[in-house]
Order: sequence, then C-alpha cells, then structure tokens
Amino acid sequence: METALFYTLIIYFSLLVGLALFMSGKMESEEDFLVGGRKFNLWLTTFCLFATWFGAGTLIAATDEVAAEGLKVTALEPLGAGMCLILAGIFFAKPLWDMQLMTYADFFRQRFGKRLEFLSVMLNIPIYVGWIAVQIVSLANILGVFFPVPVWVFMIGITLFACFLTISGGMWSVSITDSFQLMIIIIGLIYLLIKISGMVPEGIAGLLAQVEDDKLVLIPHERMGDLFNWIGVFSISALGNMTGQDLGQRMFSAKSAKVAKLGCLIAGVGYIAIGSIPVILGLTASQTLGEFEGSVIPNLIKTYLDPVTAVILTLTIISAVVSTITSALLAPSSMLSHNYLKHKFPDVGLLKLCKYGVIVVAVISLVTAFAGEDVYGLLEASYAIGFVGFFVPVTVGLYSKKWDEKAILISVVVSLIIWLPEMFGYENLPYSLIAVLLGYPVYFISFKYLNQKQV
Repeated sequence: METALFYTLIIYFSLLVGLALFMSGKMESEEDFLVGGRKFNLWLTTFCLFATWFGAGTLIAATDEVAAEGLKVTALEPLGAGMCLILAGIFFAKPLWDMQLMTYADFFRQRFGKRLEFLSVMLNIPIYVGWIAVQIVSLANILGVFFPVPVWVFMIGITLFACFLTISGGMWSVSITDSFQLMIIIIGLIYLLIKISGMVPEGIAGLLAQVEDDKLVLIPHERMGDLFNWIGVFSISALGNMTGQDLGQRMFSAKSAKVAKLGCLIAGVGYIAIGSIPVILGLTASQTLGEFEGSVIPNLIKTYLDPVTAVILTLTIISAVVSTITSALLAPSSMLSHNYLKHKFPDVGLLKLCKYGVIVVAVISLVTAFAGEDVYGLLEASYAIGFVGFFVPVTVGLYSKKWDEKAILISVVVSLIIWLPEMFGYENLPYSLIAVLLGYPVYFISFKYLNQKQV
C-alpha cells in the first residue's frame, strides 16, 4: 500500500501545484489575492464556504470523540459549524458584503477606529497559529505511519507546500484547491459508508439500533455542569466562528450579496449532512470494529477496504488536512498584510506584502508546531477569542448606530477577562457565552457614560 500511496500522492500534489500555478495568473491586485476579485459564483462560493472548517477535525477528531462520548460532542462538529454557516447567511452575509470589505479588520476600522482594527489583527494571529500547528503535526504523523522519514522533515515539507499553494494564487488558489479536495472528501466518505453498510449484515440502520442509549443523547441535561459545557462549546462553534476571518473572506469573495447569502445557507445544510457521515461511523465503531486501537476512520479503511480503495480514502484524510492548513494560513495573513504591514511598509507592493504575510504566519505556525503540544494546545484554546472578543463589536457595528471606539475597547477587554478561566481549563460555567452576553451592557453603559462626559 505504501508504494501505491506514494505515487498517488505524487500525482495528487502535482495536480494541486498545477491548479495553484494556473490560478496565479489571476493575481493582478491585492483584491484578487484577498477576496478573489469578488468574482466567485454560487457553486464556488458554496464549495469554499463548505471547506472552511471541513477538515481533519471533522473527519478524525470528531469521529473518535463521537465513538467515545456519543452525540453530545457534535456540538462542535458538525452541528455547531454547520449552524454557524446558516446563521452567517441569515444575519451577516448581505450587510457585510454590501460594505465591500476585504477583512473583518476593515469592518472594525470603519465602525470603531484604528485601535480596534490593530487589536483584531494581533488577536487573530494566535487564533489561527495554534490551529495550523495542530494540523501540521497531525498530517506529519499520518505520513510518518506510511513512510520511514522523520516526522520533523514532514512538518517542514508540509509547511512549505501549504505556503506555496497559498502564495501562488491567494484566495483563488485556496478556494479552487479546497473545492477540488472537498469533492474527493465527499466521494470518499460516501463510498466508505456504502461499503461498510454493504459488508455488515444488519446494515448501518441495524448498527445504529444497537448503539447505547447514553451515546444518543444530543444535549446532556442530567448534570448542570455538562449542560453548561455543551452550551459553551456550541456557542463558540455556532456563534464564535461567524466573526472568523476565514468565513468572512469567503463571503466577501462572492460576486453578489445574494450569492454570499445563498452560499452560506447551502454550505451550512451540506456541512451538517455530510458531517453526519463521520458521526454515524463513530457511533457504530464498537459494532463495526469491536476492540481497536487508534482512530476510527483509519481502522475502518484498514478493515473494510481493498488496498486501492484504502489509498483513495487515505488521500481523503490528507486532502482534508491540507485544505484546512491553506485556509487557516490565508485568514490571519490577509489581516496582517492588509491592515498592518501596508501601513508600516507603504513603498512595498501590496501583492508582495500579501505573500510576505503568508510566509510570516507559516513560519510562526511551524515554530509553534515544533514548540510542543503544551504550546500549540494553549494557542488552540485561544480559538474562543473570536467569539469573546469580536462577536459584540460585529453585531453592534451591524445592528446599532451607536458606535464608540473607547466603549467597544472597554467591552472587549472586560469580556476577555471574564472568559480567561475557561481558557485555562475551568469548564464549570460557559464563561465564553457569559462574557459575550455581559459585553453588551458593558458597551452601552460605557457608551452612555463617555458621551455624557463629552457633552
């Protein structure tokens, strides 16, 4: 299998490089690099929105967690992420697209001023760096299983390859390659489900009927702590991701507000539907695999598929990780170059700055990956910053006419302080949701006080 996988990967990576180089011909301006010139039609918008988070987390981690814990862990993937896309389509897509933004930091500057713009750039880097580092390590370990090469070599190679794909064509390259990879992922998952269903006498429906009742509980409610934890996780995924630069960038790339909205809605429904396949595979793992070690999907591939199909499904997993890394690289680097570097280096071409931004984020992510699990695990925990720090500013900026820079900075700082216990592992309360809810009265009280003082 290793030899077949090696040649398959060579062909596959060559196709990705070819697509990236082809897309590089579309790069004439900063707008082309960051938001694809706002030319994405409905199918491309939908596919790249779908691919925003549909990666290794959905395929591997979520499946394993469902196998261990049951349906309650779907609060993060795929239920929370899918609902995020639907809610973004309903509430955010049209008004944000109408503003002709390139980054969320542009929104913060227009509504509240340059200090919040700068703060958003600085806070977004750790949000994505920890996530990228995890993906780099995960993919390096996957490849290390098949090929006798040190993991650190794979880590460097993965970073360089992802950096090349992102730099070559910016948003065009990321979206086209993501869409290509997503088709492989969808076909692979559906095929795996059908194959297992046909090889197990009772079929998938029969296997699901044998799942323990406690694993079929979607929202835990017997203990208040478990309920609060579920609400907190769902809030971060469904609401927090709405303010993510990766999602915003894809909405801004649509050719019209209508396309942005429809793309979000279709992608959200599709995300939950296709994301349910790993959930089913996880729920039925004890019936299909019995006692096993390692992750569910690789074991299913090894147990039920012939070598050729196993190679294709392994390629599916690799595709998911590469797609996640390129998307995560582009998001913070766009804000770094567009909202910070171009002000510091006005004589450097904007396209060059965009590419330099990708390199900076890639290097920081690789260093983080080498730093060890404790470091990138802590940074991954900072993922909730997007929800705690930016949900109040975005919603106030869109649905209120009372805008004040000092008041919003006070609200952001207070919200982050309230949330800190959750970052350091205290999950007895949904601190992130509480922080956001309290952020609104803090903002409007501060707004009223500051404006009265000025009068």
